[in-house]
Amino acid sequence: MDDPYRVGSDVHVLPSQLIVPGVGSIPIHAFVLLAEQPVLIDCGLGVDGPAFMEALASVIDPAELRWIWLTHDDADHTGSLEAVMRSAPQARLATHGLGALRMNSWWPVPLERVHALTPGDRLDVGDRTLRALRPPTYDNPMSTAVFDESTSTLFSADSFGAILPGPHRDLAELSEDELQRGMEAWATFDSPWLHLTDRDRLATVLDEVRQLGAERVLSSHLPPAIGRVDSLLEVVAGIPDAEPFVAPDAATFDAIVAGLH
Repeated sequence: MDDPYRVGSDVHVLPSQLIVPGVGSIPIHAFVLLAEQPVLIDCGLGVDGPAFMEALASVIDPAELRWIWLTHDDADHTGSLEAVMRSAPQARLATHGLGALRMNSWWPVPLERVHALTPGDRLDVGDRTLRALRPPTYDNPMSTAVFDESTSTLFSADSFGAILPGPHRDLAELSEDELQRGMEAWATFDSPWLHLTDRDRLATVLDEVRQLGAERVLSSHLPPAIGRVDSLLEVVAGIPDAEPFVAPDAATFDAIVAGLH
């Protein structure tokens, strides 16, 4: 885990990263939204464990959380979920219902605390309303992004992620070339179906995101992007033309593993 930091007055980023030798750094972000009913969005990597809980506690007493919004049930989003739910007994788990049931196959999710979400649902958290959206790209069909209508903030789950040279807190620290290459590397891996997508239908989906008017884009896998949604959408629109992702063969995988030690 890296040190938490603020984005504006109402959001704290709980940042971590997954370093893949010879490839780059994949940001892994969770977020604390300081609404009237505080919301934790995602729960980080399992390997961070106590460090994640310490980072969370440095921002808010977990017992004060009222909502845990889980964008999807992948391991880089659920790592400390069980620990958070124990530490936040008043919090409900807002997530895709089928994702909750799938998680229940490997640990006893308290299903009575689940608030099942579908795209288009709105969640009242006291001083604002959060809208559930299907993100424009994803690797998990249960993915449910968050749009904070009061601040025009899109928590975009895996969408707009990038594989980067190292950790960054501000998108402005990256050159346009670094951003494009990083986003292409991520999207071709995370959403390989983009190469099979009808271009007109993809354009329609991306235009729906554009029409949200999101001023802040907070991706699980990208430094905070302020006022950059159009440029992010432009990169995604070009992903079908990028070279497809090629999985590491045995020799490449062995080299990656050797680099981890």
